Amino acid sequence: MSSVMTRQDEILKLLRNMGTVHIHDLAALFHASLDTIRRDLRQLEDEGQLRRIHGGAVLPNKPSETYEERARDLQPERTAIAQKTARDLIPDDAVVFFDSGTTICEVARHLKPSFRGTVITVNPMIAVELAAHPNARVIMLGGTLLKNDMVVCGPTTIDEIRKYNADLALLGTCALHPESGLSTSHPDERASKAAMISQSAEIIAATTADKLETSLPFRVCDIDAISHLVTGRKLSAGYLKNYAKRGMNVVQA
Repeated sequence: MSSVMTRQDEILKLLRNMGTVHIHDLAALFHASLDTIRRDLRQLEDEGQLRRIHGGAVLPNKPSETYEERARDLQPERTAIAQKTARDLIPDDAVVFFDSGTTICEVARHLKPSFRGTVITVNPMIAVELAAHPNARVIMLGGTLLKNDMVVCGPTTIDEIRKYNADLALLGTCALHPESGLSTSHPDERASKAAMISQSAEIIAATTADKLETSLPFRVCDIDAISHLVTGRKLSAGYLKNYAKRGMNVVQA
């Protein structure tokens, strides 16, 4: 096997273990130039093995996965994000919209026992998860269930969201880009997310690194509508500066 193939195989192993790799780290690890690493990443992207982002690469998106399959992906990163969000950003007496998404469900799983506020959710998995919570008040919104995403949406959902004024909206993040903002693949989900934003004092986007630097067809909001971005891995300051300079509080788990 050539040294190029060996290096690229090792890059993919690191990526599968960590979810994100950075060109400066790879150059130091393999004693290679930045141009060499960039060529490796470009070739691997052409083969569909990864997706290049500013300063590095992430695993390719797999939109056809089921909810259960997505929940198993990047579990250590998702758990770290959830613990950080639940511990540091959700006050014990808050009224919080919990959106759809596997990372948001993980936040519910790590909600502190001392939380005595109200969770309003569009995700039936979150309602079930919090049924055993000792103090949380849980409101499950109605609507049409998107089975593959485990989320309710549609006109009924929008009407119910508008009945509440929340302290926080904890948004599932399908795609987040510094220029195109938060976006999603389903128009009804876009409407639900936008409604939660309009009814909330602060917005938290909790996401694994593979959702950053991406965009999808249905735009939810500008980047500056989001108060906090919580993401995993120790991403470089340069990687996240385009988010931080828009006024977001960028938190790394």
